[in-house]
Amino acid sequence: MSFVGLFGAIIGAIQISIFERDALNAIHWSTWAVLPYIGIAISVFLFYSVLTFLLKTNGTAMFTFSLLTSDMWAVLIRIFTYHEKVDWLYYLGFATTAIGLIIYSMKENDQERQRGGEVVDEQRKLLDEEGVGSLRDSLIGAST
Repeated sequence: MSFVGLFGAIIGAIQISIFERDALNAIHWSTWAVLPYIGIAISVFLFYSVLTFLLKTNGTAMFTFSLLTSDMWAVLIRIFTYHEKVDWLYYLGFATTAIGLIIYSMKENDQERQRGGEVVDEQRKLLDEEGVGSLRDSLIGAST
């Protein structure tokens, strides 16, 4: 996944140069025309960089839940920039989604702890069945 942003940029540049050639020629290129493109490029790079860590640590369900909370930025801009009111149901929906994120992450951590313990127990059982035992048991047996 580390090359998604790079290949996406290359393919996007090729598509733009083919399909939007006239629009590119019509743009008066200045610093203020280039800055938004640079900002978008940095944002997409950061998104794909953080995405790989989020998927590795929390999985796709956590990523999907996190995307549901991204609308909060639009609501904050609507409230503080445009001074518009937001219906109370949005806050209820956001709170429900946030609570779902918290419950999901807590349950996933508990399951990982249980799985980790089960794996260790299974490995100990297999070693005991083979007669190998653990290093601790062999050291205790050797000292007595």
